[in-house]
Amino acid sequence: MADRGTAGLLALIGALAAFGLAAVSGLLVAGTVAHTRADAAADLVAVGTAGQLLSDPAPCDTAAALAAANGVTLADCRVTGLTVGVAVAAPPPPGLALMGKAVHATARAELQVAEGP
Repeated sequence: MADRGTAGLLALIGALAAFGLAAVSGLLVAGTVAHTRADAAADLVAVGTAGQLLSDPAPCDTAAALAAANGVTLADCRVTGLTVGVAVAAPPPPGLALMGKAVHATARAELQVAEGP
């Protein structure tokens, strides 16, 4: 009779292990989604800013506005000739907010000016 209650304890341990695995998997997925969104936002900011280079006297102000519209913060903006490089920071996903680390991404875009016919 020494084995009495062992099955219930093993079932509880199994359920806790499954819950822990599901929680870790969820955090990994949330981190991947957040990084993908930050990458996409950085690309949009870089391309949108590069598209305005010839007509915009303050391209980094435009980049900051585009970043805000995409839910990220502009961390760095560099314009060299017709090339724009940006770095953005996005808030961490809810499950990782306790760690307090933002998600960072960078992108670069170059304006291609068509020569005459």
